[in-house]
Amino acid sequence: MPYTYNLGLAFAEIADSHAQRPALVFGTERSISYADLDRRSNRIAHWLKVQGLRRRDILALFHAKSTEGFALMLAALKIGAAYVNLDDQNPPQRLGRILTTCQPRMVISDHPLPKDIEECCQANATSLLMLPDPEAQAQLPDHPPVEMDQTTGSDPAYLMFTSGSTGTPKGVVISHASVLNLVEWARAEFAITGDDVLTGVNPMYFDNSVFDFYASLFNGAALAPLPREIVASAPALVRRVAELGCTVWFSVPSLLIYLMTMRQLPTGTWPALRCLIFGGEGYPKTELKRLFDLFHPRTRLVNVYGPTECTCICSAYTLGQTDFRDLQGLAPLGKLAANFSCLLLTEKLAVAKSGEVGELCLLGPQLAMGYYNDAERTARSFLDNPLSAHFHERLYRTGDLVRQDDGGLLWFVGRRDNQIKHLGYRIELEEIEAALHAQPNVTQAAAFYQRVREQHGRIVAFVSSPLPIDAGSIRDGLRNRLPAYMIPAQVEVMTDLPRNANGKVDRQALALRLTRL
Repeated sequence: MPYTYNLGLAFAEIADSHAQRPALVFGTERSISYADLDRRSNRIAHWLKVQGLRRRDILALFHAKSTEGFALMLAALKIGAAYVNLDDQNPPQRLGRILTTCQPRMVISDHPLPKDIEECCQANATSLLMLPDPEAQAQLPDHPPVEMDQTTGSDPAYLMFTSGSTGTPKGVVISHASVLNLVEWARAEFAITGDDVLTGVNPMYFDNSVFDFYASLFNGAALAPLPREIVASAPALVRRVAELGCTVWFSVPSLLIYLMTMRQLPTGTWPALRCLIFGGEGYPKTELKRLFDLFHPRTRLVNVYGPTECTCICSAYTLGQTDFRDLQGLAPLGKLAANFSCLLLTEKLAVAKSGEVGELCLLGPQLAMGYYNDAERTARSFLDNPLSAHFHERLYRTGDLVRQDDGGLLWFVGRRDNQIKHLGYRIELEEIEAALHAQPNVTQAAAFYQRVREQHGRIVAFVSSPLPIDAGSIRDGLRNRLPAYMIPAQVEVMTDLPRNANGKVDRQALALRLTRL
């Protein structure tokens, strides 16, 4: 087989060898074959070219987990354009900042958008389109576009937006080559074959969906896309996963904890499941043991770790009985994926000694290209390896403080900044603070993450104002700037926030006050 250097070719090869096997499974009697999905994506690619989409353009998408949605993503890859999946529940102001950053050539939606979202798209894109109907699509050529052979591994494949410390979300750019490395690693690590059915519980604009899409469709397995309304209902979700015979699950721990709390995972649940993967946030071992006791040994339980800037996943750890001798803290992050290496650096950029805590800095082919249209942020996070004096070597500073034991396992210790993980989402508290400062009459603001119980947390904000203001009205105002998962559960209004000797907000004093709430 010739070397595959882009994702369009990779999918075409898989579709050719798995032509009649199911690629997308929507129900027990409804599926889409690889051959059909390949043809549809080719047709859409030709249509996108007529609309003016070209290599290295950005294609913004609002779509459900549908055949057309996945075909659109594949079509963009085949042309050499990069797609970005957007959330139509994003406040228009935040969505506008995202669109201003990525400047898409066009926006495509599979449903009518709310008027304010539509106006936002029209103000930031060349065109706002909907796909032609199936009859019109059937008239388009179904052979691959010529651009598929011209796309290189260094071309961007997709953008994924995450919370930004300046108040503006940042768009991580991932290349074809980076995704191909993830595909190869996932195939080997989880033994994915054409007999597997992977769950698709993660939203398309959420980083974990990268694994769902690529680990399944680029390895010959089937993907079971689970719509928002199914995922929102614990009984319906558990039932659908069982009905479809899913063999590999991937989600944030919060979703699994929710299913356990709702008592929807009795003994014998999901008999076909052979691998249960979770990541995106810490999974407290007290809660994890409940899940382990339910599924082990018939199902492999794997804790994975990886920033968006490293193509979703960069390490994995398989849980065993010995991991629960002590129920304190979190399971290890594991060992790095194939082709990755790391440095643990101190604040002075010296290498931390064995067992010492350092910032995890990652090197390897899955590193992002940087942040789209944001050279300053890229320069801060993607650096030249300070220990590589004789040639250029790029590393990514994760901001995660970790230690590495003598066996090579990485253990999470904390953060060097104010980034948090809440409900699986990566959130910069500074973005929340920027939104708070934009509220009328707010003069100072500080946001915190408060651990309520071991497995649950909430965002709490402190604001000051010279005038009487209502905490409820502040939360209402934030809905115009922040997605629901970033809005503080509680807002404390004060006349003035405490300051330290430097005149800055005294976060330690506020943290002490937080413990009394």
